Amino acid sequence: MPRLFNSSTWKNLEECGTDPNLGTIAELFNEDPSRPEKFSLELGGLYLDYSRNQINEKIRDLLLTVCDHTHLRDQITAMFSGKRINTSENRAVLHTALRSSSIKSSEGPPDEIRASTRKNLEQMRILSNKFRDGALIGATGQKIDAVINIGIGGSDLGPKLVYSALRSDGDPRVLFVSNIDESDLTEKLNNVNPAKTLFIIASKTFTTAETITNAKKALSWLTRTLNVNDKIAIEHHFVTTTANPSAAEKFGIKPENIFEFWDWVGGRYSLWSAVGLPISIGLGFEEFEALLKGAEEMDLHFNSAPAALNLPIMLALVGIWHINFRNHSAQAILPYTERLSLFPEYLQQLEMESNGKMVDKSESAIHYTTAPIIWGSRGTNFQHSFAQHLHQSPIVTPCDFIGVVKNSKNHQSVKPLLANCLAQIEALAFGNRNREALSKKTKPSRIIEGNRPSNVIILDELNAKTLGSLIALYEHKVFVQGIIWNINSFDQWGVELGKSLATTIEKKLNSNDKAHGKFNSSANLIERINTLKQRSN
Repeated sequence: MPRLFNSSTWKNLEECGTDPNLGTIAELFNEDPSRPEKFSLELGGLYLDYSRNQINEKIRDLLLTVCDHTHLRDQITAMFSGKRINTSENRAVLHTALRSSSIKSSEGPPDEIRASTRKNLEQMRILSNKFRDGALIGATGQKIDAVINIGIGGSDLGPKLVYSALRSDGDPRVLFVSNIDESDLTEKLNNVNPAKTLFIIASKTFTTAETITNAKKALSWLTRTLNVNDKIAIEHHFVTTTANPSAAEKFGIKPENIFEFWDWVGGRYSLWSAVGLPISIGLGFEEFEALLKGAEEMDLHFNSAPAALNLPIMLALVGIWHINFRNHSAQAILPYTERLSLFPEYLQQLEMESNGKMVDKSESAIHYTTAPIIWGSRGTNFQHSFAQHLHQSPIVTPCDFIGVVKNSKNHQSVKPLLANCLAQIEALAFGNRNREALSKKTKPSRIIEGNRPSNVIILDELNAKTLGSLIALYEHKVFVQGIIWNINSFDQWGVELGKSLATTIEKKLNSNDKAHGKFNSSANLIERINTLKQRSN
């Protein structure tokens, strides 16, 4: 990796990034009105326009050369073929295998993995159809008609995003519980009939504290309200998606109700696995298959298209330009559809948990910026909250706008949304300084400078296939940036420390002992909490 940072390519990019004569977005468009055609790409109903960034053809060529320096093509092949690229945990990274069709490829996953994923999908299909046909019966003999998915992180965000984006009024109810705060679970339990509810425990390790705690509380509620024992309640009302089937069996779940996935499926990439069971049940297995198909289409494109024509690679390189050469440390995700309101939150985990790292693959400290801060909201709501910051703050935040031309779930007009979306894109890029309506007496506070970078992604239609492609686009973007930064995008050791500390601190909160040792800094907080607890008792 030091070779890249010492290379003439990297140094030239640094010079371009700090060049005071770097053309503004408006100047770039004036110089070449055909710019949108040269700086846009398309695949299967998904259109990416990255022309509204301060990138000219010279800078794009330099960024593409970075791919050669990092041997990106070899790294892509290594991932798709099942090499153990998660070096810190010695694991393969094969979420792409979960959406790989039966077509064999020398660069695809091994045959045994392909066979196991197809078997897994068949198990999901059977349960989904049984549920949707009204053939799934609860402990009291009533038909189950609602689902509560209990998970957290990737076991919650992915399925919840897809279900909320694609559900129709006639689809079964699927609710999601993730917070260890009891109000989250209680709210969901108050909205279902216990005799007609299926619980999905989604935990890769089957030890995740929040998930197992909520699962036990749900079981207690079920046995109390139905007046049955644990065994009967679990047999009729619980299934699990996990990579630790033995732990699930100890909980009491029968083997036929365990939907297994594998250690080469990272949590934030797990919606494509059995963790997607709420999607399959809630939307229908055919919709889940279409989601996989859309993701596979992006996979095949990513694995074969030349870098300059490759959507994930170009989206990643634009991000590298912003982060490493323009010093933009944040990224706003702005979907113009209520159905994708969870997408910014989903990408927060995907990007920041993957690439928020301070050491490289050799365990050496890095001296460059990696993952940006991901934030955002849906349009037009954000226009009345933080759009002012995007337009006039001294802090420049590149934006990804996502527009939808047609919503397959309803026939409502999207023209107002698209009009607002395009207006924000135009205003950010070009501002109003050069408008004829402005006079020399116009106050500075009313001048919008423009020159704020953005990407625009237009979906011809929001459906399962295009959503699969959209999610896979960002997955591969994150992978490419991790390769360029020479970091492991597939571990998350920073998450583990907080978990272990929480366990120790909880013991302090359950006792009257004063905090000491490494908890001296928190002693006053622990003492105050324990004192208030004692008063309330």
